[in-house]
Amino acid sequence: MAKTPAKSEQPAPATAPTTKVGVTLHGREYIVACDAGEERKLVELVKLVDSKLNEVAGNSTNASETRLFMLTCLLLADELIETRKLATTGRKADEDLLVAAVNHLQGRVASIAALVGKAH
Repeated sequence: MAKTPAKSEQPAPATAPTTKVGVTLHGREYIVACDAGEERKLVELVKLVDSKLNEVAGNSTNASETRLFMLTCLLLADELIETRKLATTGRKADEDLLVAAVNHLQGRVASIAALVGKAH
């Protein structure tokens, strides 16, 4: 019987240490894993989501918990998309302003160079 060649064993990819954090969303407790050192960021994210959940719950009557979470996800996604649009628009305006400033400075440098050339 022929022997099957042994497969070379590759080490498992290194993973960052994780921490488990207890969080509360809409009165319900969850345990969430995050990278070590990211606990404060996770807590801030939970505060934002919980705030939005409470906002949605205040505007909805008798909505199930699943529906509240879904509506909150949609609200947060909408805010994210609008923020991205504003950031893109802002970058375009900044680029246009920078191009106009460079063109203006280029004209000023050319004017000064012409004046210096006439002085000699």
